[in-house]
Amino acid sequence: MTTIVAIRTHRWDEDAARLHAELAPVFGDALVVAFHNRPRDLQLPAPVVDLDDAWLARNGLRHVADWGWRCGDYFLYAVRQAYPDASHIWLIEPDVHFTGKVADFFSLMAKRSDDFLGVQIEPMDKGHRFGRGLPGMDLWRAIFALTRFSGRAADMLLPLRQAYGKGNVAPRFYTNDETFCVSHLRANPDMTMASMATLAPDWFPEGSVATDPDVLIDALHGRTAPGVFHPVRGHAGFAGAVASRVTQNMGFLGAMRGSLALLSEEELAAIAADVGRRCHEALLRARRA
Repeated sequence: MTTIVAIRTHRWDEDAARLHAELAPVFGDALVVAFHNRPRDLQLPAPVVDLDDAWLARNGLRHVADWGWRCGDYFLYAVRQAYPDASHIWLIEPDVHFTGKVADFFSLMAKRSDDFLGVQIEPMDKGHRFGRGLPGMDLWRAIFALTRFSGRAADMLLPLRQAYGKGNVAPRFYTNDETFCVSHLRANPDMTMASMATLAPDWFPEGSVATDPDVLIDALHGRTAPGVFHPVRGHAGFAGAVASRVTQNMGFLGAMRGSLALLSEEELAAIAADVGRRCHEALLRARRA
């Protein structure tokens, strides 16, 4: 039985390098990188499974603009093709961080033969945007940053995803990775699954794995107790995440388009500078709180 561990990413930064350093001593040649749109000149310290639009077309999978983020299960199918004899495949995102003896965690999980291991397997709100693309199904989810699939689960899911992509679901509601995979696996009585947080509660202190907010890696320095944490980032990644969160809810600017068009470039730059000053003050207040 062979277990393949794939770091799923679209860039090689300090977070990806950190995760590779944590896992390489444990898995050696069984550690690979599943890379979305890898630059031609980028060399990595592990075998690479490449995914791009051409791969998507060859495999009959639907293209949505953010498939490299939304459709993490596409990476599963690519790794399965590259390693068809694998009994299990881990998908791990670069912002997952382990403390304690990493080998102990994976040795514990290796005792399980389940078709799917997820951190938090739970029902999903039927009104969620990504759930609306699966009408009539019981919706389930699990945080996709750390998952393990059996080879037969990957084999089951690929044709289902190919068929799903040929439907008329609007791009906005095209179901994401966790909803599609966990809902279909739950619906198949031959597939088994288990929660890693239940199997190894000591490795998952309350709130250690979530969708947000981001945690600076320095906040975990010195921790020797076992733990799995997500999302964890180095300084550059953390700074980018904060900036993204501050600016991502600015749809109101669209309603001001006519007025903004009457401003000069200098006036727009002055607004941006003012926003920057106010944001800096807010960051200082948050740090003191």
